[in-house]
Amino acid sequence: MKKLLPSLLIVAVVTIVSCLKNDDDYKPCVSKTVDEERPAMEKFATDSAIAFQRHQSGILYEILEEGTGPAPNATSNVTAKYTGRFLNGQQFDASSTGIEFNLSGVIQGWTIAIPLIKEGGKIKMIIPSSLAYDCHPYYPQFQNQPLYFYVELVKVNN
Repeated sequence: MKKLLPSLLIVAVVTIVSCLKNDDDYKPCVSKTVDEERPAMEKFATDSAIAFQRHQSGILYEILEEGTGPAPNATSNVTAKYTGRFLNGQQFDASSTGIEFNLSGVIQGWTIAIPLIKEGGKIKMIIPSSLAYDCHPYYPQFQNQPLYFYVELVKVNN
């Protein structure tokens, strides 16, 4: 026990000091508005040859194929193939085989934009950060990041 006590004391001191440390580099995330992000989103769309429409929410989208099957709503279970990228082009996620999910359980931008197409449809969408991960502390890499998605709506599973 006597050998363990100095180690525990050092750990306790380091923990206390680190908690008291004033971190001048810490800056809380402040949400960006759609208007602040619109120029970068439109530049990405133009550079990527996306002939976009602007949704009232601020989402930029291009419907490639409307689809011919049933139309989903904001609470539908759907299966989709997709690719997600940051506006710098870096891919952060993809599903080439399709993944099933409920539209009420994903980022708000998907809940809004996916119902713009029907089963079998394809859409490109650029989602402002406020409709993606905004300043969510569990997703720091996505904070204030507008996101691009290419989505194929494989099935509406209502």
